[in-house]
Amino acid sequence: MSDENDLLDDVWGSDSDVELPHENEVKYSRDLQKLREQHNKRGYLDGIVSSKEANLQQGFNDGFPTGANIGFEVGKIIGILQILNYRYGQENSQLRDDYQESLKVLKIANMLSKQVFDPDFRLPDDGKHPILQKWQAKVDEYCTLYSITRK
Repeated sequence: MSDENDLLDDVWGSDSDVELPHENEVKYSRDLQKLREQHNKRGYLDGIVSSKEANLQQGFNDGFPTGANIGFEVGKIIGILQILNYRYGQENSQLRDDYQESLKVLKIANMLSKQVFDPDFRLPDDGKHPILQKWQAKVDEYCTLYSITRK
């Protein structure tokens, strides 16, 4: 029976024996620990990036229709003012000035500025863009002045 105990001692070792790791095992453990840290950091960064991509895409999907409509209206306003300026700008200095100002004011950075939207990136309660309203009114005045009908 003592042979049987010796076999078990070889497999399980005894409680009284304390084995210290060899120098190679300590180095391996440090390398393994460093590798784990790198994988954890990489996994963390990958998680953040994929979360940003998903949220960015959702933000794009939510905001695109509003941005596209604003861009379309800005294009119409500038286009009409450009045509009016070409035709009547020599005789109407206010029209010339308004056209030049529209090129500055109606830039995309101004139109999609945080000041225009509420915290949820929606237009004010009436759903109207204040800068667009101002410039649409000016275009309407010029169209009335020059008897131009728009569709």
